Amino acid sequence: MTRKVMIGMRLALAFSLSLGLLALGLGIKPAQAEGDMFTPAVTVNGAVITKYELAQRLAFLQALQQTGDLEKRAMDDLIADRLQMEAAKSFGVTVSTDDVRAGMGEFASRANMAAPDFIKAIGDAGVEPETFRDFVKAGLVWRAVLRAKFAGRLNVSDAEVERRIAQGGASGGGLRAFLSELVLPDDGKSDVMALAVKIRANMKTATDFGNAARIFSKGGTAANGGALGWVDTTTLPPQVGTALAGLKAGEITAPVALQGAVAIYLVRDQSEAAGPAKGAPQVDYAVFQSASGQDLAKVQAKATDCAGLDMAARGMPQQALQRQTVAEAAVPAALRGVLAGLDAGESAVVAGAGGASELVMLCSRIPQSQVPASADDVRSAMVNERLALLATAYLQDLRTQAIIVPQ
Repeated sequence: MTRKVMIGMRLALAFSLSLGLLALGLGIKPAQAEGDMFTPAVTVNGAVITKYELAQRLAFLQALQQTGDLEKRAMDDLIADRLQMEAAKSFGVTVSTDDVRAGMGEFASRANMAAPDFIKAIGDAGVEPETFRDFVKAGLVWRAVLRAKFAGRLNVSDAEVERRIAQGGASGGGLRAFLSELVLPDDGKSDVMALAVKIRANMKTATDFGNAARIFSKGGTAANGGALGWVDTTTLPPQVGTALAGLKAGEITAPVALQGAVAIYLVRDQSEAAGPAKGAPQVDYAVFQSASGQDLAKVQAKATDCAGLDMAARGMPQQALQRQTVAEAAVPAALRGVLAGLDAGESAVVAGAGGASELVMLCSRIPQSQVPASADDVRSAMVNERLALLATAYLQDLRTQAIIVPQ
């Protein structure tokens, strides 16, 4: 039985994974799985990571619809967790049970869910509550370690903030990329991801990408070889930003699962944001809920803009149509991915929080240049940028010095 729930980008969870299946994915024979799952997979400075933990982290990543080499990522993440917990001991850092519980609630809220509902949803995908708890705890501990180690190096002066604003820095970051895209619609009737993987395997150069985009892409940029133009990466769906992280000009992402599509991106060029951009972009969007049993497909066909939704909602309860303008980053994670794939006047029917379908329409996007920058937001972004660089270097140092022994 398949059960769809809203997690991350309101993507479907359709997993009924057993430990035996997870063991197969890790190269463990089924007959050995039950006994072998609790044996060590690797030790990190003497601390054991079991095959069970590895299988659970893999299931967790799958439940969150992550892409890429998930087995490698699961192992890398668990090794990082061990190193971070070891660092916490050296700094005398601990987190309380209440802090962990609050952290679990905050993480679940990103999927527009309460923690118990989120735990039940990932449980349907074979993930134990303790796996989620340990994941959140490791993140909280690591943040506390970073604060303890780098507290004196995170101060951002008023002059630095004013300079960033004067330079046109957005409150959400400052990286721009010139991208090309190859978009394959996913109607759920065929294995589009498998096709995307095959197409990606044959791409070595930007010329290869352009040729493939002209042949296979169904996006509006196909005729131009997928050329998308300059994009502020902070406006992209989180999974696209993750796929682009660390890539250099000329490099190509792995296929990325989006709402109703799979996409591949080529980084043609990149630079720091400059010019008139001053604040995080905003979106004006509407959510239409048909309490009277109206056919949403018919409403969608007739309403070509948000004014059309206003007409459809006449005579209905006020809550039937909700419209708001907010910073793009403040849109609930479950809707952000939907809106990212829409142009003004376009809409999509999605599963609502209560299980009933609802129609989401993008009314308009408000560019960064029209949104005033907040000094506090810019300061926070600069602190986060600085902390991210320090954290990456510190974790790399810990890993370089660690004794990691596969079992």
